[in-house]
Amino acid sequence: MKNQSSSFENILILGLGISGRAAISLALKLGSNVTAVDEKNSPELAKYKRSLSKNRRLKIIPGWKGGWLPASGLTVISPGISATSPLGKAAYASGVPVISELEFGARHCRTPIIAITGTNGKTTTTELTCHLINSLGFKAETAGNIGVPLSESVLRYKQPEYYVVEASSFQLDACSSFAPVAAAILNITSDHMNRYGTETDYVKSKFSIFRNMKSGGGKIIRSDLVEYWRKLGYGGEKPVIFSSAKSGADYYFDGKDVFVKGRKFMRFSDTNLIGTHNAENLLASLALVFSAVPGASRGRLIKGAKSFKTGPHRLELVLKKNGITCINDSKATNPDSTVVALKAVGGRKNVCLIAGGLDKKMDFSPILGEKNRIKAAFLIGECKKKLANLWKNDISCTIFNCFDEAVLAACDKAESGDVVLLAPGCASMDMFKDYKDRGKKFTDIINRRFESEK
Repeated sequence: MKNQSSSFENILILGLGISGRAAISLALKLGSNVTAVDEKNSPELAKYKRSLSKNRRLKIIPGWKGGWLPASGLTVISPGISATSPLGKAAYASGVPVISELEFGARHCRTPIIAITGTNGKTTTTELTCHLINSLGFKAETAGNIGVPLSESVLRYKQPEYYVVEASSFQLDACSSFAPVAAAILNITSDHMNRYGTETDYVKSKFSIFRNMKSGGGKIIRSDLVEYWRKLGYGGEKPVIFSSAKSGADYYFDGKDVFVKGRKFMRFSDTNLIGTHNAENLLASLALVFSAVPGASRGRLIKGAKSFKTGPHRLELVLKKNGITCINDSKATNPDSTVVALKAVGGRKNVCLIAGGLDKKMDFSPILGEKNRIKAAFLIGECKKKLANLWKNDISCTIFNCFDEAVLAACDKAESGDVVLLAPGCASMDMFKDYKDRGKKFTDIINRRFESEK
């Protein structure tokens, strides 16, 4: 942890999820008096409160119903609390500086930070970038939205040489001095419209990752984001561009080979990655590493790219049996990621698609562009009826109230040569703890379904 005084005697922390609890630990370590507020009042939260009851510098207030907030010199807001929520409005109306947990952690981090944002592909690119840096012989660790909050990571006695941080737009919204040494925006498509309202606001949130970076730093964007770059006032500086469509890009994939600054770097088929979207993730990772790590070895990076494997829930092959392939892409939490999955694994009318979940007011019509890959759709969750009404003239749709029944029906429908694909295109919290919980349940159902078949 950076040896820096907090300078705030009293810190208010809003939200007591993973990020909020990490911020509490850091604030207490800095010697601040901490008040933590949450709108929820669950048994699990009560247990957490009891576990810290002996700390006299910490006060936890669950079940906030509105009204006043305790006085503080700084407020740290969790990503799940929007500025337009009652708690968010109260915080911003107080006149006290409001920052995100990511910003809070970064202020006390002595390690160079490489940051990654975008609508899709963040987790894979974060893991891949970390893997590539480690393949160079350095010590890198992931942090942020990927699982371990930065505020928790910086408390460790032994720090890595690089942090690779997955940064969500929710975290970036409340960053005022966050300045990574290199950063990438992978892509921007419609998502979280229930929080942002307009695409322009969402784009501005993503581009704020570059706000405090030094001129000439590694600011990396996909080729289709160049127009946004100009509109948002970055036109005086040239970004590093990656693309699978524009041959003149700094980092380019031609459908077969990966090119770095005009030179062939490696064959994409030599990696364990599937699909054009993952080729773009590799391009972004290479751009980040070459921007942030001086003297990066081409040979070691190629070796690292060849050895990398994606984690679970991202086009994860669960099993192949009787000619049927079952794939878990629970990380597909918006329509565009479902499109990516269909393109990556689908053939002609051979995908039994399990879709649906929490409705974030997104546009699901792009999935119809891949209708010829879909044999049938098995719809679940809050927006199942919405999807059925939208797709019924083009795709065979069946609605299910139970996730297990939807998965089993998809398996029963599938024949040799077909793919049972979980790519919901929606968030999971209407039926599951998170996308990992959804993916694990899918995997368990699939394994039970096929375990008795030869």
